[in-house]
Amino acid sequence: MAKRLRLAPRSLKKQLLLSLLTSLVLVWGVTAYVNYRQTRDEITELFNAELAQSARVVHAFVENMLRQRALTKLWEREKTPELFDTPILGHKYERKIAFQLRSVKDGVILRSESAPEFALSLVRNGYSETAINEQLWHVFSLSSENGEYVIHVGQRDDIRRQLVESIAGQQIVGFLIALPILGAVIWWIVSRTLSPVNRLRGELASREAGYLQPLSEQSLPDEIRPVVQQINSLFAMLEQAFANERNFTSDASHELRTPLAGLHTQLQVAQKTVDPAMRAQAIAKAQQAVVRMTHLVQQLLTLSRVQHQAGIAMQRVDAYQAMADTIADLDHLAHAKRIDLELQGEAGLAVEANPQLLQILLRNLLDNAVKYTPEGGSVRASCRREDGWVCLTVDDDGPGVADSEYERLSQRFYRCIETANTAEGSGLGLSIAQRIVALHGAEIGFAKSALGGLQARLRLVAADGPT
Repeated sequence: MAKRLRLAPRSLKKQLLLSLLTSLVLVWGVTAYVNYRQTRDEITELFNAELAQSARVVHAFVENMLRQRALTKLWEREKTPELFDTPILGHKYERKIAFQLRSVKDGVILRSESAPEFALSLVRNGYSETAINEQLWHVFSLSSENGEYVIHVGQRDDIRRQLVESIAGQQIVGFLIALPILGAVIWWIVSRTLSPVNRLRGELASREAGYLQPLSEQSLPDEIRPVVQQINSLFAMLEQAFANERNFTSDASHELRTPLAGLHTQLQVAQKTVDPAMRAQAIAKAQQAVVRMTHLVQQLLTLSRVQHQAGIAMQRVDAYQAMADTIADLDHLAHAKRIDLELQGEAGLAVEANPQLLQILLRNLLDNAVKYTPEGGSVRASCRREDGWVCLTVDDDGPGVADSEYERLSQRFYRCIETANTAEGSGLGLSIAQRIVALHGAEIGFAKSALGGLQARLRLVAADGPT
């Protein structure tokens, strides 16, 4: 079987640094290239404008000389065409420009030292490019008003490229110098930004397995605070789960110890006695202990299951029908005690609930009422609507409890002194009911019943909201 390759988890810090530096280099590289192209185009336009301007200066000079009829005399007197030479100042941006004055009839009659002896271009007006001695020249030409003379102003292409390369080189040097500095700044910013993550990692690493106190949210950035809040919620759930486990273990060991000891005692009596009546009595008591333990274990398991549930699947449930089904399941217990078990109220009232947990809840309430109602008594269940609630009540005519005991009825293993000896019980039924009520966002309360006993009043949110 081929093994699936697992990619090693990447460092968030390294990933951020690599992404930021790569993006910086790419963006800066593209920007440098665009700047280079724009600089080259701007320098070309600048030199072309300089050529045109220089040509117009020479044109003005030539036109003035022609009006004074001094151009021919000047040329004869100097006996040299190198009229336009200018001293070089030695500035780093100084570039030589070649000038020519060409006669249409006689050819080049005046030129600068940097210009060739033959015409730079055959174009009479405008820009042109000419290859001379394997050098590319950019030339601007301008003819005189009488058309007899043409002024050529030119510049070699390599001079232009040297300037562009000089400017581009300076940009590259600046980029190379700034890149490590920016890299260090980015590294510092990323390290400082991720410092809360490192502190959180250190705090989690230093914790012991059983230490589930919430993490501090002080000075945390907004992006990390929700993560810490979720971790704290997880800690709270784990703490509750561990507490439930401890409670379950403690409760089970405490509550099972007595019936197990009684069972062991009754079995010893049955084993050692020779009296058949005493043996039968011991076996009957042992059977009662087994029944009690069975009920206790079932209640403990139910309590553990509902306590460990953080969320439940809800659906639309007919509350009246759920109550009727539960009464049908307990009818044999009521019949055995000749108890009149009655259901009143409105049919078709729907609530949002978990059907299985609602069945356990109603069964515990009704079973509790039937258990503590004396033989020949009455248990009355009702279902009706109150605003946005569906109210389910269970009334019995049993002995009831004192008003001061109502708030303690939902405590685990709590049993009223007045009714503890009336019926067998574990003291967990109403604890289970209270937990299921909390999971449903419902309400439960206890009061004195109109029948004289205890009333359990359950309110569930109606599925269709308030009327």
